[in-house]
Amino acid sequence: MAEVTTPKGRTQFVWVKDKAGNEFVCPLEALKDPKKVGEDELKNCIDDAKTVQPFAGG
Repeated sequence: MAEVTTPKGRTQFVWVKDKAGNEFVCPLEALKDPKKVGEDELKNCIDDAKTVQPFAGG
């Protein structure tokens, strides 16, 4: 029988912007300070402009 595990909790995400104004979706726990996000922290985030949005014509 397959082993069932329970989730440890929900992951909270936040919207952040870089200095150029690009928007990213980041897990809150991956950021030291959501108001000051460094380039190394953005590696753990999703770039909003590069994400396919099938219902928006993308």
